[in-house]
Amino acid sequence: MTGGQETTTSLIGNGLLALWQNPHEMARLQADMSLLPTAVEEFLRYESPIQHTARVAPADVELGGKTIRKGEAVMAVIGAANRDPERFPDPDRLDIARPDNRHLAFAWGAHFCFGAPLARIEARIAFSTMFRRLRNLTLEPGPLTWQRNIGFRGLEALPVKFEPAALVT
Repeated sequence: MTGGQETTTSLIGNGLLALWQNPHEMARLQADMSLLPTAVEEFLRYESPIQHTARVAPADVELGGKTIRKGEAVMAVIGAANRDPERFPDPDRLDIARPDNRHLAFAWGAHFCFGAPLARIEARIAFSTMFRRLRNLTLEPGPLTWQRNIGFRGLEALPVKFEPAALVT
C-alpha cells in the first residue's frame, strides 16, 4: 500500500513543486505536452520519492576499496545516485527533456519496482489532467514542510489554488 500510494503521491507533488521552482520548464512542458513522459522520468530522478534502499551482501565483495562481508547490510542512497555528476550532466538542474535518463528511482535489477509502469501512467495522467483542467494553477505562499521519514521524499502538503477550466461538452 505504501509503495503504491505514498510514492506516487510524492512523485506528483515533488514534480509539481519542481516545475514551480523552474518556471521555464513549466512553460516548456505546458507548451509541449509530448515532453510529459520524459518530464515524469526527470521528476523521478530530480526528487526521488524513495531516497534509499537496503540490501544484505550475499557474499564477501569489495566495493570502492572497502570489503563488505557476507551478511552485512548495505544502504544504497538513491537520491544521491540520481544526482551523481559522473552519471548526469548538470545533475542539480531540472531538464524535462534530459536524454539518457536512466535513474534509480525504481531501483534496479531483481529489485526493480514492479509498480513502476503504474506509477508512470498515474503521474502522466495527473499532470496532463491538471494542465488541461486547471487554470492559473499556483502555489500558495508559505513554508513547505517535508515529511520527516528519511526513506521517503515528499511534502506533508502542497497548498495550491486554481480556477477550473471551462468544460467542453
